Amino acid sequence: MSETVITLGQLASQYDCKIHGDSSVIIANVTTLSSATSSSLTFLANSKYKSVLRETKAAAVVLTQNDLKFCPTNALVTNEPYLLFAQIASHFDTTKEFDPEIHTSATIHPSSQISSTCGIESGVVIAKNVVLGKHVFVGANTVIGQDTKVGQSSWISSGVVIGAKTKIGSRAIIHSGVVIGADGFGFSENKDSEWVKIPQMGCVNIGNDVEIGANTTIDKGTFANTIIGNGVKLDNLIQIGHNVIIGDHTAIVAQTGIAGSATIGKRCKIGGQVGIVGHLKIADDTTLTARTSVTKDIKDPGVYSGNLFSTQKATEWQKNAASFKKLNKLQKLVKAISKKIGD
Repeated sequence: MSETVITLGQLASQYDCKIHGDSSVIIANVTTLSSATSSSLTFLANSKYKSVLRETKAAAVVLTQNDLKFCPTNALVTNEPYLLFAQIASHFDTTKEFDPEIHTSATIHPSSQISSTCGIESGVVIAKNVVLGKHVFVGANTVIGQDTKVGQSSWISSGVVIGAKTKIGSRAIIHSGVVIGADGFGFSENKDSEWVKIPQMGCVNIGNDVEIGANTTIDKGTFANTIIGNGVKLDNLIQIGHNVIIGDHTAIVAQTGIAGSATIGKRCKIGGQVGIVGHLKIADDTTLTARTSVTKDIKDPGVYSGNLFSTQKATEWQKNAASFKKLNKLQKLVKAISKKIGD
């Protein structure tokens, strides 16, 4: 494991931010405000933690100009402390470092092309004609189907199943329990109410810089492909049906289900437990709040909510939800007014 040590001044220079205090102070790790030590860099992105900031033992804190007056130590000043801290923290992350070696218990078809810089752990099975780029890591007991291609610097955790002919771009992060390329849920009902399986003959194409959370499943296409764009971030426990297309840099929170052939635009933000029916389109730059049910196309970008009511602008949904709580009182009032008018 490599050890990262850098001065506060070097960080300020690298990320073009303002420094307050001693530029020569050494930063050896990143952590929270409350657990920081004299060699730690931490951050304040939420003003509710100002009291913790005042007591921190950190070498330096990443924060805004407005919060600088509460800081008892050195600081990096920025308009976006959470973003800057995330960028800096990546330099200290050693959790995905590995030795470039292949475990003796791994089963690799001789036709596959595995870079000498890859790390393959115990129990891995790699089928024929698989291509792994440089610096790819494959965790224990993962299975990679034939004709699959994985781009350089991708990290695949233990217990992942990747179906045949899957294409994964560079710098992917795929967590345990993920299944990519299983059959989509495609059946046709005959006259005897029996389900006839529709062959699922497509594949899954995944772009660069994609992260897929634990136990998320991405079904392969029926005839065309399921497509996950560049920079997409998928939380745990998401179901993505066959032929779904997800645009670049969209982020989706846990327990969301996307039915087959839905198309989701670029830069969308989708909350937890959202349900999206099949064969619809969602515009670029759309936000869906938690538990929203989408049953029709969303043509214009914006923030949408809806479960009890059809999907609508979040501001309208909030008004309607507030009114719904008063329906009983409103009904009694209407009856009273009607009775009075009738009298």
